[in-house]
Amino acid sequence: MIPLALTLHNFMPYRDPAPLDFSGIHVACLAGDNGAGKSALLDAMTWALWGRARARRDDELIYQGQTEMSVEFSFSLSGNTYRVVRARKAGARGSSALDLQIQAPEDKSQTPFSEFRTLAEPTIRETQDKIIHLLRLDYSTFINSSFLLQNRADEFTVKTPAERKQVLADILSLGQWQVYEERAKDRIRQIEASIERANAELDRIDDELAQRPRYEAELSSARAAVIALGDQLRQAEDAWQKIQGAQRDVQHLDAQVAELASRIAQAERELRAVESDLADAVVRADADALRAQLAAWQAELEKLDQREEARQATLARKQLLAEEAAGLRGRNEQLGPETEPIKERVATLEKATQPRCPTCGQPLAERDRQRLVAQLNAEVEARRNQYRANIARLRAIAEESTQVERDLAAAEADLRQRPALQKREAEWLAALAGAEEARSAVTRLTQRRDQWQATLSADRARQAELAARLNGLRAGLGDAARAQAEQDRARAEERAARDRVVRAEQQIASCDALARQREARLADGKKLAAEKGLYEELRVAFGKKGVPAMIIEAAIPEIEDEANALLARITAGRMHVRFDTQRETVKGETVETLDIRIADELGTRPYENFSGGEQFRVNFCIRIALSKLLARRAGAQLQTLVIDEGFGQLDASGRERLVEAINVIQNDFARILVITHVEELRDAFSARIEIVKTPQGSQINVV
Repeated sequence: MIPLALTLHNFMPYRDPAPLDFSGIHVACLAGDNGAGKSALLDAMTWALWGRARARRDDELIYQGQTEMSVEFSFSLSGNTYRVVRARKAGARGSSALDLQIQAPEDKSQTPFSEFRTLAEPTIRETQDKIIHLLRLDYSTFINSSFLLQNRADEFTVKTPAERKQVLADILSLGQWQVYEERAKDRIRQIEASIERANAELDRIDDELAQRPRYEAELSSARAAVIALGDQLRQAEDAWQKIQGAQRDVQHLDAQVAELASRIAQAERELRAVESDLADAVVRADADALRAQLAAWQAELEKLDQREEARQATLARKQLLAEEAAGLRGRNEQLGPETEPIKERVATLEKATQPRCPTCGQPLAERDRQRLVAQLNAEVEARRNQYRANIARLRAIAEESTQVERDLAAAEADLRQRPALQKREAEWLAALAGAEEARSAVTRLTQRRDQWQATLSADRARQAELAARLNGLRAGLGDAARAQAEQDRARAEERAARDRVVRAEQQIASCDALARQREARLADGKKLAAEKGLYEELRVAFGKKGVPAMIIEAAIPEIEDEANALLARITAGRMHVRFDTQRETVKGETVETLDIRIADELGTRPYENFSGGEQFRVNFCIRIALSKLLARRAGAQLQTLVIDEGFGQLDASGRERLVEAINVIQNDFARILVITHVEELRDAFSARIEIVKTPQGSQINVV
């Protein structure tokens, strides 16, 4: 990664300084007063790339009094030009933004400030991961290798041995081995889970196989039960078959009995008909009896003739009574209208006081008026008497008419017998004429009667015989329902026993299959155990004490050689550094470590026993060695070295040797930036970036 340009807005002491263009700069000194913002430029680079700087919170990086900031950092990597733009807005609902851009291929010939296209992912986290993947190193690895921050030059030397190994692992891109180790662990866990499942399955199989003796005992018991119950079933079936045979005989006899009953009923009907015909024929064959009966019918008909004459007289009387009643009712209807004028005239005469008739106007004496009134009243009374007499006669007529109706009804009822009597008369006349034929019929019908009586007697005897046989068969049937139930029970129990045999045989067959599965599971278990052992070896090989440790072990001499070469030039061969990768414990055991041993003309002493200047020299040489190692590794293309302060701890001779050492390694890096406030070092480098603090914020000048 080679810095190309840096643009700041409200970042730490900077408001909107002119963009810092690194074009043409190889080794440069960042100079300025303390607090002017020299280290802030490097914070801007790390904050743009990783979102990390010296401040604990991003909002502390914003220029005082402002609410937002942004940093644009352009750099070259693997022949491509990239730009990272990171921004922050402070406040209770603060927000951040991050964009990764690349210069289009057709724009490569243009300046670093040409148009870019974004490579950003949907989220800041995803974009940050993409930047780390692109640079092939994170913030911690960067500051522990190529970035000698102010007051953190001993970032590597003061770490614990385990932390030093982790830094080296990151520098050497050994993280992939950790991925391999995790994969091996995951596979081991999967194998262990498979083994656990296989063991559980084996336990289940063993539990089931332990039941085989019980299954075999059940099979033997079930087979014995099948044999015993089979005998019982055959006996029950034989008994039931006998009962079924008897039932069929009973059904056959029942049918015969029913047929005989039907024949007997038919014979009885035929016999009754023949006897009836015979009795009739006997009667018809007796001529004297026929004549006597015929005379009786004819006498009855003569009575009916007389009855008819009486009915005709009654009808005539009914007609006369009806006519008389109609005349009386008509007269009564006339008497009322005829009487009313007379009554009105009487009333008028009784009210008159003049000696004159009120109706005709003629002179009328009082005596004559009274006589006339009496005469008129007598006429009214005569009419009333006639009305009452008519009413009395009408009642008498009604009573007589009722009796006449009853006589007519009785006569008509008697006369309705005439057709039947006439038919009887005709029949007996015919019978009298056919008496000879009737005598022949008597002989024929007598023979038929005798035949039906013989048939009926035979059928009744057969019916009695069949009834006796049927009773005997039914008595021998016994309890058919119980026999059938016994057969059903025996069949059900025999079938259940056979089911137990099948079930036991299936269970034993299942045990045979499980035994084969057990052998297969045991073979699989051996394979899994062997596979687990293989992955255990791989886990150890991929672990920190495996291949990564071997790689670090192989890289240590290279770091030692590079650090000691620089340290010898800076200290005139007076100091030497050594990395111990193993040490012996108080128990006499050897453990892995990464201890730093420093030697000078006084001998080998711990790092803490050296002066600050000596410690800085050691730190510087180790850091340079780490940076050069990182640059040579294919995993990270780091071509920039930043040295922040530290020169104040060196004497004049040490500073000269340090500058000389920087000049020696300058061809190994595309950019070397040295931050210092020591005046005599400002002119020690070919380029200088001066930081000047102003009321409008710090400004940047390239000299």
